[in-house]
Amino acid sequence: MEIQIQDLITSIKSDGINKAKAESDQIIAKAKADAEAIIKNANDEKEKILISAKREIEVERRSAEEKLKQAARDASLSLRRSLEDEVRKILREEISSSIDSRTYQDIILSASNAILGDAEIVISEKEKDKISADTVSKLAEKMKKGLSLKTSSALSGGLIIREKDGSGYFDLSDEEIAKLLYPYLSESLRKLL
Repeated sequence: MEIQIQDLITSIKSDGINKAKAESDQIIAKAKADAEAIIKNANDEKEKILISAKREIEVERRSAEEKLKQAARDASLSLRRSLEDEVRKILREEISSSIDSRTYQDIILSASNAILGDAEIVISEKEKDKISADTVSKLAEKMKKGLSLKTSSALSGGLIIREKDGSGYFDLSDEEIAKLLYPYLSESLRKLL
């Protein structure tokens, strides 16, 4: 009987060990399956994050390129405007220096002869010395009929003739003449700008 009890104990132990081993194998298999699923999910998530990060980087890169292109266009336009302004300034200075006192007075007298109604001739403050007393005396008769001669510090050079009622004017200022001459600059200078 002792052998039977011993066999029974051995059999119970063996069954318990086999059952424990089967449960252990099952737990290990489930743990491996869960681990593989976690690793697969992690890898899938990693791929999604990488794809999203690559897209964001590409969007940022394109945005930076566009900003750089826009900055280059802005700088080019700014440089062009600066050069055009400088050329216009040189034109104004050349126009101002090329009109001597006699020519300036002739322009004023010719303009006054064309004026029919009440008008004013506005000259630049800096060029008032170009008008001689003789020219003023020649304008005296017209001044009695409504012509006025004024100076303006806002005018850089040249003159403006305008009807007092605002119905018309002739702008012979250095700035306006420079604007009119600018399109006729040499082709090579315009290409440079």
